[in-house]
Amino acid sequence: MGPILFDWTRDTVLRFYEEAAGLPVERVYVGETICVKKLGLALKDMETVINGLTAAGKKVTLSTLAVISNEDELQYTRELCSLHDSIEANDMAVLNMAETAGKEVFAGPHITSYNAPSVEFLKGVGVTQVCFPVELPKESIAYAIKHTGVEAEVFAHGKLPLAFSWRCYTSRAYGLTKTECRHHCTKFPDGMEIKTLDGKPLFTVNGTSILSADTHTLVESTEELGAMGVKAVRISPQHKDTAKVVEVFRRRINGETGGKEGLEEIKTICRDNLCNGWYQSKAGKDYAA
Repeated sequence: MGPILFDWTRDTVLRFYEEAAGLPVERVYVGETICVKKLGLALKDMETVINGLTAAGKKVTLSTLAVISNEDELQYTRELCSLHDSIEANDMAVLNMAETAGKEVFAGPHITSYNAPSVEFLKGVGVTQVCFPVELPKESIAYAIKHTGVEAEVFAHGKLPLAFSWRCYTSRAYGLTKTECRHHCTKFPDGMEIKTLDGKPLFTVNGTSILSADTHTLVESTEELGAMGVKAVRISPQHKDTAKVVEVFRRRINGETGGKEGLEEIKTICRDNLCNGWYQSKAGKDYAA
């Protein structure tokens, strides 16, 4: 279970992690990858969540910001990293922090581990697991795993995180700057949809980040991912029905459901169009069998 990317209320986030404690996932990522101004969890709340998930038998990893743009965000990241002994770095600055010394450190999907040499470099500075960037095709993922032996994770379901900015797109939509934040993100628990001039979904705006309009899913590809050497698939939480998505993926991984059947189940759960194009070496917005 990946970190929550959107700005949910504190009560919603706490309820989500209470539910996650009972879901058939092995690892849960907690933390903040987008913006430290979110209304969700304070650092003290994260300690409570970590303890609850650990007591439920889950492995817990703290995810860090994808872009650290000022001293306040740097200090927040230091404090976050001090809470737990398993850290996901999404900005290279995290790998240089004294707070991560001696800890289990993963490279998240926002670290540019595009090829075998970059993965070898990350291994050399202490990274033990890599979640590959979302735009990599399966051939590149398979090659990197084969030639580095890295513990590999793949982003397998959710809105694809595409880009980040030092500025806040959502605040800008309301005529404000990032420093004038009035938490408009909370009005869009799955992000703000951006359409083309002819009304077609184009992107999803989420604070300082841009995500895909469509929902990426690799539900048909679990056997292929396993054969490539992928050790974990990541489900990115959405405001509704994340538990149902997890259950479908668990049945697929266990071999209880076929690929086509799993895809049909995902179609009934998700309200968006589906895509998997980048994984299949096609345009990212496409879905290819």
